[in-house]
Amino acid sequence: MDMLNTRPTWLGALLPLLMVWQYGDRDMARGELYRMALSADAAAHSAKALQDVVDILDNDGIELVSCREELRSIVKGALLTFNQLPPCAPVALAAEHRGRLQ
Repeated sequence: MDMLNTRPTWLGALLPLLMVWQYGDRDMARGELYRMALSADAAAHSAKALQDVVDILDNDGIELVSCREELRSIVKGALLTFNQLPPCAPVALAAEHRGRLQ
């Protein structure tokens, strides 16, 4: 049997989170929505970084060797933003641990 490989998306998670907000644990939904907002901001920052890299690469006559450190700095800044994101909402992690202890 082939295993189904799916990745949840924010669009796919939004409606279930809104239902959890309405009928369930509001703290968990709030924490996850907050994490999603942080992730969206990081994605926007990364999109800007990618545009900066493209702008540098599009300049005719510029040798890439001379821009290497600037390119590395732009990319490292974007990656640092993602590295600062929590992997999961802190409240969701706490709920997960409570479930294991029971």
